[in-house]
Amino acid sequence: MEVSISLENIGKFIGKYSLGRDGGRGSLHFLRIKIPAGIINSKDLEEIAELSKEYGRGYAEITDRQDIQLHWIDSEKAIEIFEKLYKLGYTTDLCGQGFTTAGYGDVRNIITCPLSGKISKDVAKISIKLTKYFSGNPEFIDLPRKFKIAFTACGYDCVRAYINDLGMIGVDDGFTALVGGSIGSSYPGATIAKHLPVFIPEKDVFEFVKAVVEIHRDYSSRESKNKARFKNLVNSWGIEKLLKEIEKRVGKLERFEKLDLKPKAHIGVGEQNDGKYYFTLPIVGGVLNDEKLRIIASIAKDYGSGEVRLTPEQNVIFVDVDDVDSIRKELEKHFTIYDKESYYLSIACPSDFCGKTKDVHSKDLLKKLLTVDGDLKIGISGCRNACGCHNVFDVGFVGKLVKRGKEIVQVYDMFIGGNSKLAMKYKENLSPDKAVEEFKKLVNNYRNFKASGKSFEEFVRWYCGVET
Repeated sequence: MEVSISLENIGKFIGKYSLGRDGGRGSLHFLRIKIPAGIINSKDLEEIAELSKEYGRGYAEITDRQDIQLHWIDSEKAIEIFEKLYKLGYTTDLCGQGFTTAGYGDVRNIITCPLSGKISKDVAKISIKLTKYFSGNPEFIDLPRKFKIAFTACGYDCVRAYINDLGMIGVDDGFTALVGGSIGSSYPGATIAKHLPVFIPEKDVFEFVKAVVEIHRDYSSRESKNKARFKNLVNSWGIEKLLKEIEKRVGKLERFEKLDLKPKAHIGVGEQNDGKYYFTLPIVGGVLNDEKLRIIASIAKDYGSGEVRLTPEQNVIFVDVDDVDSIRKELEKHFTIYDKESYYLSIACPSDFCGKTKDVHSKDLLKKLLTVDGDLKIGISGCRNACGCHNVFDVGFVGKLVKRGKEIVQVYDMFIGGNSKLAMKYKENLSPDKAVEEFKKLVNNYRNFKASGKSFEEFVRWYCGVET
C-alpha cells in the first residue's frame, strides 16, 4: 500500500490516532487498533498482519477490549502508519497515560458480545455506529478521563459490563444500564457498576449513550487524574441524581427494576441462529504474530464467511462455519486447541511492555498457572491499574515491584472469589514461584471441596476464613 502524505491532510489524524507509551522490552510506543465490536474480516486482518510485520517486529496481541495491539512502534513512522490505518478505515485509542493531569480522555473501543447477531439480536451495529460517532469527534476527545462502554444482549454478561463506565444490557425490545464500574486504583478504588433501573427503547439507545458520555464530560472531576473517572461522579451524585440529569437530555424513561445478569463467556463450539456454527480458538494471553494472523484470516475465509470475532477473553471466534470437524483439523495444524475451560476464560495484560513488572511478567505467569489442572478463571495484571481485571476473576494476581535489601524484586498479590463482584485479597508479596505454589494449593483444596457439591463462592469464604 503506497502512502502519500501532505501537510494539508495531516489534520485528519487529530483526535483519531495516537501512539501509546511503552517502557519495557525495548519498546517505546505501542499502537492499539480499535476493532469496532471486535468484528474483522479476512482482508483487513491480513492488512493488520502486514502492519505488524513491517512496524511491530511481527508481534500482535488481542486485548480484553477486542483491540489488536502492536509494539515497538517507531514514533517517526507514526504518520505513515496512521495513513495506512486511515485507508483501511480503522482508528486507535487516544492513550492518555502520558498526561499527568485530568483531560485528554476518549471513548475506548466499545466491547460487544462477540456473537452479536449470531445467537442473539445484533447489538454490534449499535456499537459500530457509536464508535464512528465518538472517534475523532472534537466534542468528545477531551473527556476528564477515558470512558468505557460495553454492549450485550445474549442473556448473559459476556463483556464484563459491571466493570465498565457504562454497560448496556439487552432486555425485551430495548436495554437497561449499569453505570460507574471501574476496577483500577483511581478514586474511589475498584468499583462494581450500579444498576440504573430504567428501560431504554432500542430507538433511543444512541441518544442515551451520548447523554451519559456528555454528563461525564461536563460534570466529572477535572481536579486531578485520580478523581476524574465516571465512577467518582456516580458515587458522589448517586443513581437518582444521575437519572434526573440523563432524563433532562433524553426525556422520561420507564422504570425497570429487574436485572438478573450472570457472567458467561462464549467458548467452544455452538450453533448460530441460522443453523451454521461458531468455533472458538483459545489464544493464551491474546499473543499472536503476523504469520498466525494470516493463518486465521485464511482459515476464516476457507471454512466460514471470512469474518472473525475477537473476544474479551483475548480469543478468536470463527463464525458461519459449516463443517466444525474440518475447521478444527485445519486449526490443529497451526494452534493448540485446549480442552480445559481455563485456557478460554483467563486473561493477562502486557505488563512486560509497560515496564511495570520484571522477570516473570503477566503473560508468563498465566502460562505457568494454566498448566495446573484446574478449571478456574484467572486474571493477571502487572500493576494496580488492573488491565488484567485481576480483582473480578475466580483467581487474580496483581504484580508489583518491591525493594528487598538493595534489590528490586518482582512479587504478586493474590485475590480470590471475584466474578461480577470484587475478589478478596488472599496473599501478599508472593514471588512468582510462590504464586504458582499457592495456586496449586488452592486448586487442590477446591477440588476436594467441590466433590461435596458446594459452590466456589462457598469455598472462597471457607478458604479465606470468612464467616457466613
